[in-house]
Amino acid sequence: MHRHELAVLNALKASKKLSLQELLKETQLGKDEVMWAVQNLASSKAVEIKKERIEEVALTKEGEEYAVKGLPEQMLVKKIGAKQVEISKLSSKEEQIGFMWAKKKGLVAIEKGVVKLTDKGREAEAKGIDEERILREICAGKESYEKYRSSEVVLEFKKRGLIETKSREEVREIALTPEGMLLIANEKPSETQRIGVLDRNSIKARSWAGKKFTPYKIDAPVEPADAATHHPLRRMINELREAYVSLGFMEVSGPIIEPAFWVFDNLFVPQDHPARDVQDTFFLGRPNELEIKDKRLVERIKKAHEKAWHGEWSEKIAMQAVARTHTTSVTGRYINEIVSKINKGEKFDLPVKIFTVGRNLRNENIDPKHTADFYQHDGIIIGKNLTLANLFDTLIKLYKALGVDNLKFKPYYYPFVEPGVLMLGKVDNEWLELGGAGVIRKEITGTERNSISVLAWGPGVERILLFKKRVKSITELYGSSVDWLRERSIL
Repeated sequence: MHRHELAVLNALKASKKLSLQELLKETQLGKDEVMWAVQNLASSKAVEIKKERIEEVALTKEGEEYAVKGLPEQMLVKKIGAKQVEISKLSSKEEQIGFMWAKKKGLVAIEKGVVKLTDKGREAEAKGIDEERILREICAGKESYEKYRSSEVVLEFKKRGLIETKSREEVREIALTPEGMLLIANEKPSETQRIGVLDRNSIKARSWAGKKFTPYKIDAPVEPADAATHHPLRRMINELREAYVSLGFMEVSGPIIEPAFWVFDNLFVPQDHPARDVQDTFFLGRPNELEIKDKRLVERIKKAHEKAWHGEWSEKIAMQAVARTHTTSVTGRYINEIVSKINKGEKFDLPVKIFTVGRNLRNENIDPKHTADFYQHDGIIIGKNLTLANLFDTLIKLYKALGVDNLKFKPYYYPFVEPGVLMLGKVDNEWLELGGAGVIRKEITGTERNSISVLAWGPGVERILLFKKRVKSITELYGSSVDWLRERSIL
């Protein structure tokens, strides 16, 4: 018998049963050592392990938010008050959620497109609603959850995704059996001399000679050890880089803060295009302008805009400092740089293949397929006599390397390509947008296509994880739950 097993049996001998914490204190052993010994003894029926199921509760990010500022239905009730609000005026997502739950709970009624409080709603306005109080109590401590565990309110919170529960088994008590008592009585002193650990000193001193080794039980439970792993999004970016490099592409990078010139003007986006509104783009306040150093390029872009869009082009608008809305601002710089060098007679082995992966910011509404902060990968191929067939072939090979087999393309308008296509992938019998692609316009390259042509594309990175079914919503990737990360597959 191993000395740890003997220590456990001797500790149980006096009181016949102990909790795990009491056993740790009595034996002066570590938790892993005690659990190993207990599991070994349980397999030979020397002890009996009694377990209990523990249910743990935690508020989700949304639940924590509502615990602080209130449930959407209560906030809506307070907003309406004695007034009547047109249902069309409930424009925000939170107001719409609030209306749905307030209507379900009978707090509001709707007549001819107007929302007003019911008697129950007026009472809720004055006194508040029980659900909000219970959510705050659960937020305050585990004991409060035990109080409401089986209530309809808690079931509602689970359905709404405001609370998460996890259950686990915990050792409550270890009891000595008659077989264990017999094992102690029959224990021979020599048996306790079995070697359990073979270290450098025992090997050097040959203290193991003539002694028996304790057999190891590899299925004995131990404390969980969380393996270090990359974040799923980082792993996806690494996979993407490998796929590009395998197809002969070279990676480049660029700044996330740019003058609007590189994000929009250089890509032939008109200065009155909706994408340049504050509803879609984040503009910086300090600095609010950034210098454009290549004045010859500025002059060429100005002429191209004024000729195509029939209006005055403003360099001041082009100098506005913005957070880039796509990584095409990076590849756009390289298109200008490389094509300019080719036109000057510098030798390049064509085609030139370049890609970039990076973060972007857009003033987006958050949903399972959109976030305001996201990653995009951009690729370009600069060569001669390139067509859409070359583009489709490259994208099919790239996404096949990423495990996405079903792709299709349909005509689509983007200011910087002609022709342009929208790339879609199939997941669960649904076609989901991946991103845009096409042949870069001559207004951007500054050269005719029969001389130099450029193929380009710019899909999102997070959406690939939807196709690979590693996440259900890309918003999961930007949460703060360490448990969520630990539960992800490391493959």
